[in-house]
Amino acid sequence: MSKVTASKILELAKKEIGVKATNIKRCKYNKAFYGSDVSGNEYDWCAVFIWWLFKQAGAEDMLFVKTAGCGVLGNAFYARNKFKTSGFKPGDIVLFHWSNNRSESVPITYSLDHVGIIEKCNADGTYTTIEGNTGSTSNGEVKRQTRSASVISGVCRPDYAASTNTTSVKKPDVIYRVKTKKKGWLPEVTNLEDYAGLENDPIVAVAIKVTKGSVWYQVHTKNGKWLGKITGYSTTDTTKYAGNGTEVDAIRVYYTTPNDLRNQGQIYEAKYRVSPVSSTSYYDYQFDTNVSKSMDGYAGAFGKSIDKLQITLE
Repeated sequence: MSKVTASKILELAKKEIGVKATNIKRCKYNKAFYGSDVSGNEYDWCAVFIWWLFKQAGAEDMLFVKTAGCGVLGNAFYARNKFKTSGFKPGDIVLFHWSNNRSESVPITYSLDHVGIIEKCNADGTYTTIEGNTGSTSNGEVKRQTRSASVISGVCRPDYAASTNTTSVKKPDVIYRVKTKKKGWLPEVTNLEDYAGLENDPIVAVAIKVTKGSVWYQVHTKNGKWLGKITGYSTTDTTKYAGNGTEVDAIRVYYTTPNDLRNQGQIYEAKYRVSPVSSTSYYDYQFDTNVSKSMDGYAGAFGKSIDKLQITLE
């Protein structure tokens, strides 16, 4: 398979910004795709633009399929385990949904209505994209857009070649500890080197910090409610740990990547899981507060106390 870097594709995309189609959706991208000039409302070209970029780079096989359909493109990557619903980064081929209908092509997400490519991940949680067949005109243009995460169904992640001018930066660590009903505060744990907790001893409080970036977290009390969000880390200051002495049955953790890492395309989420008391297994991993078929927005189950916690960044 031919490979190019993400930066190569983005450089090609940036040079096309401002190119507009004429009536009706007639453009060089469709001409290259279909082999001749075509015209008509059926010739939407957002996915065609993505194909054109990789074709220009001599790497169209990185897309696995030649298609003008967003659903077909998404499914090609999903079938190869290269469709992601979190942890987006520059170079990702991003698919959007304009409704909350479920996708028939990629069952883990929403409909796939439009496609572009992520240029930058912004500090406020939005994404700068470059898209074809977008803008205010009916025929579409190549335009830089700012998109909210709420309209992103997921991304296709090509197997890009490694960039020769990037510097490897160590992933931040998550350091955490828990207070249990019987033993009180237990020693710190870093990432997945161990778990925080004791079997059959319910967790009643949690403290979490990171070595870079920021994190907030909160706990849900058994048969109770969500307590307030915490951003500090302490075992003595009640405003800097989550918990009030009542058994905990669920937890939320949300990580914000700092700008210097974002600018290098390193975007992380909190990845965490818990185990219910008297069980030998964990619930599935939760990423930040994402909601999908496999994630509820939190780790745990209401009404069931937890005794073990694991957290890392991914």
